[in-house]
Amino acid sequence: MDRQHQLPGHVNVDQFNQMLMAPESFAAKPESLTEQLFIDRSLTENRFWLRIMKEHALFLGEGFNRNDKHLIQQTDRFFHYFEQQEKKAYQIVHNVELVRKLNEESIELTLGFRNFKRNLLILIINCKISGFNFPLLVDHIAREAEYFMRTLKKFNKGILDPIQDAIINENVFWLRIMMEHSRFISALLDQSERNLVNTARKFGDDFETLLNQARDVESMLYKKQPTYPIIGKMNKDSENAAEEILAFKKTGLELIKSCQITNVINPLLGDHVVREAEHFLYMIHVLEERLQTKKQNEQQL
Repeated sequence: MDRQHQLPGHVNVDQFNQMLMAPESFAAKPESLTEQLFIDRSLTENRFWLRIMKEHALFLGEGFNRNDKHLIQQTDRFFHYFEQQEKKAYQIVHNVELVRKLNEESIELTLGFRNFKRNLLILIINCKISGFNFPLLVDHIAREAEYFMRTLKKFNKGILDPIQDAIINENVFWLRIMMEHSRFISALLDQSERNLVNTARKFGDDFETLLNQARDVESMLYKKQPTYPIIGKMNKDSENAAEEILAFKKTGLELIKSCQITNVINPLLGDHVVREAEHFLYMIHVLEERLQTKKQNEQQL
């Protein structure tokens, strides 16, 4: 009888006895950061996102109605603040307390910019201001600010999400970002560029499919008992898609720089979305390494 309980596809006695318990009670706990990892990850995120925030300020300013001088001046101030903070992130001594203070300063600065973006979005949606800042684009960059703050807050607490939850969170966030990049690109290319427009739209559809799959996994497994095979596959699918869109973005950027295609894309914006795709791939590889280490450690127990 004991052997029957171990057959694949059958519930063993221990599993049966746990069936009425909350599955969240079997979820993995947050993992702690070593001091060196805290410094390395904090500086990597600061150096990447502070530049991204700086460029968001520039892009927003370019999209305002020229009569909204106070809004343009505010984005100019944000550009300056983030530029100064970015310089500090490259010059800082690799010391835990100094890096923690840098994180706190970045969180405070980004919170102000996040609030500006969110309030700006309400004004745009209610037709209180005009210009060329798409509402979804403003929401998009506000979500990136919120992501940056969440990341630094976790680092300052000295924790990382359990690997399963981390992979789910990162994929749900980044797949949506890549989906929206694809659709923004298709809208900013001149519609005479039919092949490129269609390719960008196809990327948008492909990332939407992956995003919906990731959200299904989130619904099934977020903060539940670790289930690594499906999580690992999701990360690998995202890696393949991210590599493909990165190649597309890099090619597009070169075509924009050499004036070979008709478009209204600022080359800096083209470079901006290339760097975000690269950062998504960086996160995928960080998560994959953590997942493999976790599986190896559990096999040794």
